[in-house]
Amino acid sequence: MFEQKSVKTLAIALAAGALVVLGIAIIIYVAIARDRIAPTPTPATPDVAEGTPTIDLTGTPEADGTARPQATVVGTVREYSPGALIIVISPREGDVEQVIVAETLEVTWSTGERATPRDIVPGQTIYAEGSLDPLGRMIAQQIVITRDGRATTTPSVQPQVTETPTGTPTPEIPTGAWLGEYYDNPTLGGSPVLVQQDREIEFDWGAGSPVDKIPSDRFSVRWRGHFDFEESEYRFYAYSDDGVRVWIDGELVIDAWRDQQATLSHGDIALSAGKHTVQVEYYENVDNAQIRVWWEDRGLFPEWRGEYFSNPDLAGVPALVRNDSEVRFEWDLNASAPEVPADGFSVRWTRRMNFEEGAYRFLARADDGVRVWVDGILIIDRWHQATGETYTGHIRLDGGSHDVCIEYFDFRSHASIHAWWERITEFQGWRGEYFTNPSLTGNPMFLRNDENVHFDWEASAPAPNMPADNFSVRWTRTVRLERGRYRFWAIADDGVRLYVNNERIIDEWRDSGAELYEGEVSLDTGEHEIRVEYYERGDHAVIQVGWGVLQTPTPSPTAPRTPAPPTATPVPPTATPKPTETPVPPTATPEPTVTSEPTATSKPSATETVSETPDQEPEQTPTPDEDDNDD
Repeated sequence: MFEQKSVKTLAIALAAGALVVLGIAIIIYVAIARDRIAPTPTPATPDVAEGTPTIDLTGTPEADGTARPQATVVGTVREYSPGALIIVISPREGDVEQVIVAETLEVTWSTGERATPRDIVPGQTIYAEGSLDPLGRMIAQQIVITRDGRATTTPSVQPQVTETPTGTPTPEIPTGAWLGEYYDNPTLGGSPVLVQQDREIEFDWGAGSPVDKIPSDRFSVRWRGHFDFEESEYRFYAYSDDGVRVWIDGELVIDAWRDQQATLSHGDIALSAGKHTVQVEYYENVDNAQIRVWWEDRGLFPEWRGEYFSNPDLAGVPALVRNDSEVRFEWDLNASAPEVPADGFSVRWTRRMNFEEGAYRFLARADDGVRVWVDGILIIDRWHQATGETYTGHIRLDGGSHDVCIEYFDFRSHASIHAWWERITEFQGWRGEYFTNPSLTGNPMFLRNDENVHFDWEASAPAPNMPADNFSVRWTRTVRLERGRYRFWAIADDGVRLYVNNERIIDEWRDSGAELYEGEVSLDTGEHEIRVEYYERGDHAVIQVGWGVLQTPTPSPTAPRTPAPPTATPVPPTATPKPTETPVPPTATPEPTVTSEPTATSKPSATETVSETPDQEPEQTPTPDEDDNDD
C-alpha cells in the first residue's frame, strides 16, 4: 500500500515539474519571438496614400520635425547588374558609396534623353541626388548617366522640372573632346537649354538648328575642351557663319564676333608641351548656320618645307631642308644654297594650307621645269626645259585644309621659279565648268574663264586633272545682241546641247563623230544668256560654237530672195568632215536629265562679230590664247 502511494506521489511530482519547464519554455519563446518581429526603432513616417510605397524616399520631415539630409554624389559605377537594388560606386564628389535604386527613380542620359536603370553599367560616371538613410546610403530620386563613361557632373536637363539644371555642380570639361553648351539666344545669356559632349566642332546646319529646342536663327554655343599639345607653334582656324571667338588658356587668338557669311579666320600661338584648355564661342544670327574649328602644328616648317636636291630629278636624300616663306626665287646664275650646285638641281616644296570654298587658278613661272599638285592632283605639268614661261592650272576646292606640292628643276644657265594662285570670282568670257564624268553631275573638277568655246583636244585631256575620255563641260556667258533672227551652230564630237535664254536651240546629246548642227531663234535687243553643254565619250574630243544674225531679205519686183544656207562650215584645227549642207537631225534619242541652271556670268569684254551680208556663213570663233599654256 505504502509502495503504491509513493509511486503515485512521484508521478505527480514529475508531471508538475514538466509543466513548470514547459511554461518557462513558452515564456522564453514568446520573448524571443517578440524581439524578432518588433520593428527597428526608426523615426515614424507620415501617413501615405493608399497604393504608394511604404518606404519614404522623398526626404519628408521625420516624426521629430527634422528633415532627412539631401545629398548629391558623382562617381564611377563599380558594381551593378540590372535588377539589383544597390549601385556601388567610387565617389569623386561626395562620400556616398551605395545608391539605392527605388521604384520612383528617374534616370536620364546627359543629353536629356530618358533612360532606365538597365542602362547603368560598370565604368560609367553617374550623377545622383536623393536622401540618405540612417546607414548613409542614398535613396536616389534622380540619376544622370553618360553614354561613354566620361564624367559629367551635372545633368543637362532636370527631369519633369526644367530643361536647365539648377543648384547642381558645373559640368566637367572633358579631355580630347568638347563640352558643348547650347543657348536659345545669340549672346550666350542665361542657362544653356542643352549640354552635350561633341567629338569635334564641325557643323553645317544650313537653315536649320542643332536640335528642335533651339531656334534656327539667333542662337549661340560655347565649347570647352582640354587637349594635349607638343611644344610648337600652332595655327588655329575657324570657318564660321556668323561670329566666332577662340581662346587658348584664356588668351584670345581669334576674334571674329560679327555677322558674316562663311569666312575663314585664323590666329597663331606658341604652346608648351602638355594639356591646354581651348574655348570656342559661336553665334548664329540669321540665314545659314555653319561652324568648324581646327588647328595645325606648324612645327619647324611653319611655311614652305623646301627640300633641295643636288640633281635635277628630285632623287635620293635632299642636300638641304629648310623653311621658305614663299616660292619666289630669282637665282639667275647663282646657286640656291651653298649645299646645292648652280646648275642641275631640283627642289620640292610642300605645305598644308587653308582655302575658302571656290574656284582657283594656280600659276607658275619657271626656268626650267615645274609641276604643281593640290591634294595629290596634278594641275600643272611642265617638266621640261624652258625660259621663264608662265603656266596655269585650275581646280575647285572645298573650304578647309589642302596639301600643295610644287616641284621644280633647273637644267643649266638661269634659274628662277615663282608660284602663286588666285581665287576666281569673275568670268570675262565663258564660265567653263569641267566635270570628270560625261553627265555634268556632282561638283566640277575646276572652273575657268575660256575666251572662246573653240577646242580640238584630239585624243588628249583638257587639263592634267581631267580624263581624256568620258568628261563633260558646261559653258555659260551673257552677251548683248541686237534685234534680229540668229543662227547658232556647233561642231561637236560627241554630244552637244545649246540654250539661248533657257530655250534649247540645239539638242544632239549622243555619241557621234565631228558633225555640224544648227538652230535659229529670234531675239530682241538686250542681254541674252547662252549655255553650251558638251560631253566626250571616246577618241577625239572637239567642240566649237558660234552664231550670226540672218539678214532680212529686201523685197524685189521679180521674186523674193531668201537667205542661202551656209556654203561651208568652220573646220576645227584638225581635219574634220566638211559637209556641204546641214546634216539632217537623227532620230530623237532619250533625253538626259537637264542640268541645273548656272548663275549669270559677267558681261564679256567682246562679243562675236555679226555679218550684214544676205548670205551669211556661220562665224568661227578664234582659237583662245589660253590653250597654249593652260594645263
